[in-house]
Amino acid sequence: MDELDDQLRKLFSDDRLDVHSPPVTTETVVRGAARLRRRRAAVTGAFAVAVLVGAGAGLAQLGKGRQDDTVGAYLTTATPTSSTTTPPTSVSTFTSTVIVTTNPPPNSNGGNPDTSGTGTRSDQKSDPPLPPPATPEAQPGRYGSLALGMSEADALATGSLVEPSTPADSENRCKAYATKSVPDSNAVIVSPARGIVRITLASFAKTPKNVGVGSKVADVKTAYANATQSGSNVVVSMNATPAWSYIFESDGSTVTTVFMRLNANDCTAV
Repeated sequence: MDELDDQLRKLFSDDRLDVHSPPVTTETVVRGAARLRRRRAAVTGAFAVAVLVGAGAGLAQLGKGRQDDTVGAYLTTATPTSSTTTPPTSVSTFTSTVIVTTNPPPNSNGGNPDTSGTGTRSDQKSDPPLPPPATPEAQPGRYGSLALGMSEADALATGSLVEPSTPADSENRCKAYATKSVPDSNAVIVSPARGIVRITLASFAKTPKNVGVGSKVADVKTAYANATQSGSNVVVSMNATPAWSYIFESDGSTVTTVFMRLNANDCTAV
């Protein structure tokens, strides 16, 4: 406002505002008065404009001052805080494999199954090992003076065969003979290629294991561990050269005939 007053004083004290009137006349007075009124009106308008401008400037300064004061207040009263940056959380992703072992269900007899990997349950007794197959007994294929594999001429030379012979098969290849102890015409069968292939034992004869005609089939199997059933016959292999077997014919329970047979024979009747 002081500046505005100074400007107004300078304006009103300006010599240019002085009126130097020529010799006063009525007309001059009237024109001078009109001119003065116009000047005063102009000065008054200029003053009003100046006042308005000054007032606007003052309001602007006042608003600015208040705004600055507010900003200053906020700036001076604000408590500075330290900026703390939270470090990012480290996230690790991992995959874990968990092996869960559960108890297997009990077996039917209440025991636990074997977990040792051997396949035998801990509560089950292992079966006894199977016995090895029975070894055939070593016994030569001989009955009296006759032997399996003996040629027809040698067999006749023993005097044990009863002549004449009969055909042993339909091909008339093999010959059949009775013996002095067995009157059956098929007691001994001879092959032209292999010699004697079968010898029938007398009904009273016994094997070295004391079995023969009239013995029970069960007794034969008990005496010979390697005995095998073949229909109504029981076959017992022997360890000899040439290889042969006992044949125990039966009626199902009792032995009826015993003969010795060459394993490798070529007579169909044997």
